Amino acid sequence: MTRRTRWLAAAGAAVVSGTAGLIGATHAGAAGPGQLPVDATTCTGQTRADAGAVLSGSSSATSGTGPSWSVRVAGAAGGPETEVLRTPARTLPPTAVAPPVSGTWFFRGCVRNTTPVPITVQITLVPS
Repeated sequence: MTRRTRWLAAAGAAVVSGTAGLIGATHAGAAGPGQLPVDATTCTGQTRADAGAVLSGSSSATSGTGPSWSVRVAGAAGGPETEVLRTPARTLPPTAVAPPVSGTWFFRGCVRNTTPVPITVQITLVPS
């Protein structure tokens, strides 16, 4: 491999790495639409909420049960998360998730592509 070929390979790897990062990028509690590879997961950022959160989303899955949607909750920003909801669906209507007990919690919505092909997803998590 020549020096130029090595540089191009490294640049290509950086572009691929950056693209993978964009799939999981979040803004204001919602991951943008994008191709989600098979067995890959993308999540929203943490959303602070006292009364719970509402998760909704859609996918381009056309067969089977669709991807697996989940909500994780933490007691502190950036703290360890516990999964409190998991459900398969091609399209997830607004689904309310109550906090474990009263107080301030940090919710994160996720979607895992359990289909046999890459799909496009839209996921939104907002405070209740």
